[in-house]
Amino acid sequence: FARGELLTRAGAAAHHLYVICSGSVSVRVPAAGGEHEIAQLHAGEFFGEMSLLTGAPRSATIVALSDVECYRLDADAFRTLLERRADLAQTVAAALAERRNSLAATREKLSDGRALASVSEVDLLDKIRKFFSL
Repeated sequence: FARGELLTRAGAAAHHLYVICSGSVSVRVPAAGGEHEIAQLHAGEFFGEMSLLTGAPRSATIVALSDVECYRLDADAFRTLLERRADLAQTVAAALAERRNSLAATREKLSDGRALASVSEVDLLDKIRKFFSL
């Protein structure tokens, strides 16, 4: 992806998880009058796990801050990866819980009325294992 290019858009249907190989991206959520950046992600980090694991629409827009190279994994590829490295499920569950709770706090601050329920890493890890039959 080139600098300034949209990788994903909030509200879009999605079925992939992205792993950033090089470059940086901005994570933005809808806010009154536009979007609000809630994080920046860099090489070695990932995004799109919420949609991949829940089937829910994208909760954030991701924009390339520089040229970005990344891998895109669909559910089958992710399942294969988890079968080989079961410890990754816990890593993803921790990131998902942290991001979902951070997103809920940000939305509350931005007063857009779309509060998310707080979730725990343990609950998400259990859901990931069940979803992927691990």
